[in-house]
Amino acid sequence: MTRVAAFGIACVMLVAIITVHWANGFFMNWYDSQKGEGFEYHLLVMGIAITLMIVGAGAWSVDGALAG
Repeated sequence: MTRVAAFGIACVMLVAIITVHWANGFFMNWYDSQKGEGFEYHLLVMGIAITLMIVGAGAWSVDGALAG
C-alpha cells in the first residue's frame, strides 16, 4: 500500500515540476529574488518517494502494523 501512495506522490511532483516550476530553474526562492519557486524541493520529495517504492516502508511502519 505504501508503494502505491509513494508512486502517486512521485507522479504529482513530476507533473508539478514539468507544468509549473521548470521555468523558474532548480533553486527555491529563498531571498525573493525571482518570480516563482524552483523545483529543488519537488525533486527531493520525488527521491524520497522513489526510495519508498523500491525499499518499502519497513517493519515499523503503520502499514506493517495493520497488515499483521
